[in-house]
Amino acid sequence: MATPPASFPWAAQLQRLQQRDGALALLGTQAMFAAEGNALTAAGLALEQLLLAGEGQLKADNDVSLVADELRRYQKFAPPGRPSVQIVQLRRQQSTVQQAQRIARQTFIRNADGFARAIGLDVPQKLGTVETVMRWLRANLV
Repeated sequence: MATPPASFPWAAQLQRLQQRDGALALLGTQAMFAAEGNALTAAGLALEQLLLAGEGQLKADNDVSLVADELRRYQKFAPPGRPSVQIVQLRRQQSTVQQAQRIARQTFIRNADGFARAIGLDVPQKLGTVETVMRWLRANLV
C-alpha cells in the first residue's frame, strides 16, 4: 500500500513570506524585510529561495516514490522475458523523475549554502551546511 505523500513542513511560512507577512520580519536575529516597505532583505530572499527549493525537492522525492511504486506493481506480475511497453515507459519515467530529484537536491544544497552565507550562519565543519541550515529552520520557523 502506498504511503501518502509527505507535506512540506514550512508551507505556511513560505506562503506568509511570499505574501510579505510582517510576522516574519525578524527570524532569529535576522531581519527578513527591509526597514522601509515590504522588500525582502538578502536574508529574506535567500530564505524564500531555500524554502522554494525545499518544496521542489520534496515534490521530486514524492514523484520518485510514486513512479517506483507503480513500476513495482507492473513488474510483480510481468512474465519473464522481454519487458512490456508499459514497463519500458515506466522505466523511462523513473529515469526522468530521478534526474529531476538529483537536480532538486543540488538546487536545495546550493540555496542552503546561499542562505547560510546571507545570514552569516556559523557552519561547523563536521556538521555540514545542509544540516546546519535545517537545524536553523527547525529552531526558527515555527
